[in-house]
Amino acid sequence: MPNTEFTNTHVVISSTKPFTQAIKDIQAEMGRASADVLGDRLSASKDFAEFTQEMEFLAGRSNFINVALLNWGKVMSRVPLGMKAVLFVIGNPLTAKKLLEAGGPEVGLYLPTKIYVYEDSEGTTQVTYDQIGPVMAQYNKPELSAVAAAIDKALANLADKAAN
Repeated sequence: MPNTEFTNTHVVISSTKPFTQAIKDIQAEMGRASADVLGDRLSASKDFAEFTQEMEFLAGRSNFINVALLNWGKVMSRVPLGMKAVLFVIGNPLTAKKLLEAGGPEVGLYLPTKIYVYEDSEGTTQVTYDQIGPVMAQYNKPELSAVAAAIDKALANLADKAAN
């Protein structure tokens, strides 16, 4: 595939919640498992049906699994740069399977996705993410766009739970 350009849609939701509450609320919506745990579950499953059950169990109410967390505030406190910011790397292997089947291995660059919660200079909590639909649109595959639209809906719901 040659180099392509596409328009991204970056979503920012301002919240009246304190930063710590937004973090708690988003974590309550997601399951949590490291990439290693997901790999171990896949290896231990006798077949894909059993792995599917495992993933459905691990996914939270949002159907996302928090596979990594980067607490930028904690990292930057050593600089020192005072900030409150947490980046969640989130996904679900079952959804990733649908995306990869519909779009091919090249869409793997965009998986898993991320959601970022931070406190701005005014003390307002911001919940942000990039929609995956516009990113997947570059491949011009209707089935891929349909899966991406469902993910964008789930991301919007997750961000809304964190922010409101």
